[in-house]
Amino acid sequence: MDDIEKSTFRELWQQLGHNQRRFAIAMIGASSKKEAAQAIGISPNTTYGWNGVIDEVVELLLTHSADSAMSIIEAEAPRAAMIKSSGLDSDNEKIRQDAASEILDRNLGKPTQRQEVTGKDGSDLNVITYITENRPQDD
Repeated sequence: MDDIEKSTFRELWQQLGHNQRRFAIAMIGASSKKEAAQAIGISPNTTYGWNGVIDEVVELLLTHSADSAMSIIEAEAPRAAMIKSSGLDSDNEKIRQDAASEILDRNLGKPTQRQEVTGKDGSDLNVITYITENRPQDD
């Protein structure tokens, strides 16, 4: 998908409502609009009343699925970030801590975690020495 198609997809995707987006994704594995509508629990008649934007989105999804998926993720990133940051305002301490840790880890990187490898009962590991043969070099 070239940059123009990516831009077009993003613009079209933003025009769709929640159920239209769900329907477009369902169309990827469906053989008909009726099947896709039933898969997401909406009336098939609803889908026939939607404008042609949904058909364009479905076509782009089917022909450029990987690029379309990335465009969807990019378009939803701000909303996902808001949901993640809203966890900071939760009444539940664990949710607040988890949200804070994840936000910090994504921005600053996870702290280095030291790991020590020891032998049985915390003793030093046995050292293995490899002996290589001295072979005459080919001239």
